[in-house]
Amino acid sequence: MHDRDFKAGEAVSPVTGWAMLPLVEHDSLLFRLDFLPDPTPSASEQSARGRVYAMTSEQLQLLLDSLQAQLHKLQPAGTGPRH
Repeated sequence: MHDRDFKAGEAVSPVTGWAMLPLVEHDSLLFRLDFLPDPTPSASEQSARGRVYAMTSEQLQLLLDSLQAQLHKLQPAGTGPRH
C-alpha cells in the first residue's frame, strides 16, 4: 500500500457483512460493517459487530463514486467481476 492513510504492517479486519437503514426524514443512511478482528482468522472465529455510522445522501454519493472508481481499478475493462 502506498497511501498516506495506510501504514505498513497495519492490522487489517476483513469485512464479513453489513447492515443499512435509510433515514429518509434526515436525508441520511445508517450503516454498519461487521468484520473479522484478526486478518488470519481461525475456523472458529466469529465476526465482530462494527460501529454504526451515519452519512448524508451527499456523503453517500461521494463514497459511491469513490468505491466505483476503486472497483474499476480492480476490474480492468473487459474482465468482469471476480468472485
